[in-house]
Amino acid sequence: MASGSVFTRDEVKEEEEEEVGSGLIDRISSLPEGIILSILSLLTHKEAVKTSLLSCRWVYFWMSALTVLDFDSPKVSPARRTEFKQWASRVVRQLNNATTSTKFRVSFTLSNQYSFDGDKDQWLKFTISNRFEYLKLCSSNPTPASTREGKSCGYAFPEDCFNNIVTPSGLSDVKSLRSLRLSCVEVEARTIEHFISECPYLEELAVHRSDSLRELKIAAADMGSSSSLALKRLEVVRCRCLISLEIYNVSCLTHFTYRGHWTIGLRLKDCVSLVDVNIGFDGSCIKTLVFDLVSCYAAQLTALAVLISPVFTRFSKVAEFVRLKLLTVEAYPTFVVHVPGLDTLINACPNLHTLRVKINACQPRVMTKAMQERDNIKGRHESIKVVEIIGFTCPN
Repeated sequence: MASGSVFTRDEVKEEEEEEVGSGLIDRISSLPEGIILSILSLLTHKEAVKTSLLSCRWVYFWMSALTVLDFDSPKVSPARRTEFKQWASRVVRQLNNATTSTKFRVSFTLSNQYSFDGDKDQWLKFTISNRFEYLKLCSSNPTPASTREGKSCGYAFPEDCFNNIVTPSGLSDVKSLRSLRLSCVEVEARTIEHFISECPYLEELAVHRSDSLRELKIAAADMGSSSSLALKRLEVVRCRCLISLEIYNVSCLTHFTYRGHWTIGLRLKDCVSLVDVNIGFDGSCIKTLVFDLVSCYAAQLTALAVLISPVFTRFSKVAEFVRLKLLTVEAYPTFVVHVPGLDTLINACPNLHTLRVKINACQPRVMTKAMQERDNIKGRHESIKVVEIIGFTCPN
């Protein structure tokens, strides 16, 4: 057998003859290639790569079968971080040399405790050049100290990577993108807007905890090359420096999530397909702000989630949500006995099927009261079929 990584037909035949001569028959390798690839696709990365040692025929099978490339670095112990870097870089090099044109769903969890940003840049460029469909980049969450000091701890989207995707060849590489999720990744609005406008199949976009995001505008009329946007799901969460978020005439948008400070200039207009909204404002929330924002969509929403803050007081009237089936309320433990305005909300939803109350509680007695309140809610509103109380308790 040759010492290199490429095998000739004669070598494959010689190995098969040796197996027959020794009485060993490799029945798995005799399966059709499509079945082998289907089996390999069920394995983890490391398991799939190890199959390249089985025989010369199996050397490149894993490259064709691999559809999910997941570099989850926080799961790696500090003692093995160098080994992890070498393994990940070796996989990327091997895939770069592969002759197959596999599309990848990629998830990098990029922890800042690892000092190899250059490698992470190369991994990102690799995924783009291979025309991926799903890309998820996760850096480590900011520490409490860095949050108090206003420091950003996220992984910065490389400038040269942005410069590449605006070129004709780069545009060709990103057009296959269907889902882009960024968490603790420093990314500017121009990068996000470029992905939206130049990726005709992009249906999901999520940006969490990016301090570089300041003003974001998503409007079909302003997106240049695309007359309409395919975007269906949009999440913007905890972007501390964001001062403006404008969404206009995104006709395919069905799900929208925003979590952040209430002082943001948030505009949501002419989204005719919108059916699911999740909104929570931090800080001194004006009591009707959420409902002023979504009132023009009251007749079409089927799911609504809101955060009830300590200063969210009772309100007397809201628009009628005639199609709403699922109402989710996230409440502080102090509101367990009775969430202010909850009855008003329920009464505004004549066809409500499920009420879901989420409570971040640290004491079992709080959850006990919550379960009692569940029965009281069902008693007051017989039309509701399901009342769910979801919370987190700690042992005594």
